[in-house]
Amino acid sequence: MKLIRRSGLLLSLMLLSLSSYAQTSGIVKSLPDEGGYYPLDLGGQWTFELKEKNQIKTSVVTCDKTAKINHLDCVHLKSSENRLSCWIEKKGDVVNIVQTSRSLLGLANLVITFDPPIPILKFPLTKGDTWEYQGWGRTFFLSKPLHVRYQNKGLETIQLDGKSYQAYRIEANYQVGNDPAKIQISWYAQGLGFIHSHSDALEITLKKYAPSTRP
Repeated sequence: MKLIRRSGLLLSLMLLSLSSYAQTSGIVKSLPDEGGYYPLDLGGQWTFELKEKNQIKTSVVTCDKTAKINHLDCVHLKSSENRLSCWIEKKGDVVNIVQTSRSLLGLANLVITFDPPIPILKFPLTKGDTWEYQGWGRTFFLSKPLHVRYQNKGLETIQLDGKSYQAYRIEANYQVGNDPAKIQISWYAQGLGFIHSHSDALEITLKKYAPSTRP
């Protein structure tokens, strides 16, 4: 029960996760993101600052490979912090989280499969747009219902490290099982993708983006 509740942190990270496909990859050429609010390329790296429970950590997220997960074409994102990773699928104008995993004391991975996959972002980005998810987070020993309601609040000006960004604000109200409902607020900026998010326990801020050097 305790382990599946940790999915709240996984979801918190992956709701905002750079989640898209390599622009050079054949499986993503139709991604409807002409404005560059959801850029990601194989080999690209995003460096984030994580503030949680008065602790500050640095996490480097890398897009490192593609594969089929549950017969779906997915892209893999891995984080240097706590060995978090996720598999993401693009279907039409929606980006879905298919599966996440987290290392447990370096001995094994806790894998959570979302049934069906979670739609974390919809294109084109439109103020007032809403969508909802009702499904399950499943591990090898336990499953829990998951309910998420999303709303696009439109473009806002956000100040980060003395810099000003115009970014879309996406609010996700989510509940895992019978746990209290929580809210995750994320911002996406043109040319950078995800730049910031906060919830009750976790704040994440983009510090650096290094595009792929692959040909």
